[in-house]
Amino acid sequence: MLTAGDEDAGLVSRWMGEPHVERFWEQAWSPGRWAEALARQLAGDCSRPLLISYEGQPFAYVEIYRTPRDVVGLHYDTDPHDLGVHLAIGDQERTGRGAGRTMVVAIAEGLARADPCCRRLLADPDERHAMARRMFLSAGFRLLSISDLGHKRAALHVRDLRGQTAQHDH
Repeated sequence: MLTAGDEDAGLVSRWMGEPHVERFWEQAWSPGRWAEALARQLAGDCSRPLLISYEGQPFAYVEIYRTPRDVVGLHYDTDPHDLGVHLAIGDQERTGRGAGRTMVVAIAEGLARADPCCRRLLADPDERHAMARRMFLSAGFRLLSISDLGHKRAALHVRDLRGQTAQHDH
């Protein structure tokens, strides 16, 4: 589980400073600033920051959030239970190999089981981020729209979660 402690904040800070992440996140902050941001998220009820490990090693930083409480909720027909996902794979050598797609599918299936009221999972990668957009499409998302969120032009992708648990419980 992610904490607002020095180790996790340092890792997130390092990843956010990587050129392939910073270009789209624009949050190359100090570990101290990340510790504060993580603490705010952990204390709130809108967004949860997570570290995802793969093969025993930290792999990605993920935020799961309620879309109606975010600017993105103003750009599509949101439902009170819809969730969104932001993600960053920190090590560029681990991108483009299908692990991100596998992770996103697992996140979608897990969220469908954890919150049966959630009808959709939304992703909002930067419109220019071709690799992320391909990843979401290959993970069962569909392009909903290109929207100006103020801080970026986002390619809103959505995955229907209704019926997900029924499909996988056989």
